[in-house]
Amino acid sequence: MRTDILDFHDFYQSPLGRTARDFISGRLVEIWGDGAGLAIAGFGYANPYLELFTGARARFALAPGGQGVIRWPHGEANAASLVAEHEWPIPDASLDRVLIVHGLEEAPQPQRLMREIWRVLKDDGRVIIVAAHRRGLWSVIDTTPFAAGRPYHKRRLQGLLRDAIFRPTVWNAALFFPPFRSTLLLRAARAWERAGARLWPGLGGVLMLEAEKDMLAPVGLVRREGARALRPAIAAPQPTRRDTAPR
Repeated sequence: MRTDILDFHDFYQSPLGRTARDFISGRLVEIWGDGAGLAIAGFGYANPYLELFTGARARFALAPGGQGVIRWPHGEANAASLVAEHEWPIPDASLDRVLIVHGLEEAPQPQRLMREIWRVLKDDGRVIIVAAHRRGLWSVIDTTPFAAGRPYHKRRLQGLLRDAIFRPTVWNAALFFPPFRSTLLLRAARAWERAGARLWPGLGGVLMLEAEKDMLAPVGLVRREGARALRPAIAAPQPTRRDTAPR
C-alpha cells in the first residue's frame, strides 16, 4: 500500500515540507543544474523537485497506480500520469534523466523498478535516487512521508544498483535537522544542516545518489564474489571401468 498522493501534497505545503524541499533541491541543482536541454521524468512524488529543471526540453511526473496522481504543473498542460510500477509507457532509451523521490521505499519489487529505469534511459542517461536513510531520524519519526516503507542504507543501495547494472557517480545526504514542526527549530534548520553535513555526514535523513548506466558490465549469469558454489544433491553418473582381466 503506497502513501496517498494527498498526503504528499499536504506535507509539501507545510512549513516543514517546504524546508525539507529546499535542502533537497539545493543538492539536486548542484548535480543537474537547471536540466538544460534534457528530457527528465520523475517517479513517485517528484513534482516539487521537477520544477527546478526549468531548462529541460521535456518533464514528466510518473505516479505509481497505488498512490494516485494530481494534475501537474499548475497552470500548464498536464504532464503527470499514473503508470504501472514496472511497465512505463515510455520507449526504450528515450530519457536523459530519471529522478526517484518517494518512489523506491514503497516499491513492491525495487529490482524490477530499477531495471525499468535502465530500459527507458539513454546509454549516457543518469538517475538520482532520494531515499529515506535507515540511520536518520526522518525514517523513524512517522510525522512525514519519509517514514513510509523501507528505509535504505548505503550498502543496500549499492547492491541494488549493481544488480540493476548501474554505477554510482555521486553520493550525498540531506535533512540533518530533526523532523519536528516547531517554528523555532525550523528557523535554525539551516544551521543544523550545515553542522550536520560537516560533523556527522552519515546521519542525514535522506540518502541522495546519482548513478549512470553501466554499459561495460558483464551481462548474463555471474556468480557474486564470495558466493558459495553449490553441488547437486544427486551426483551425475560416472563412467565405469570395464574389467578385461581373464577369469
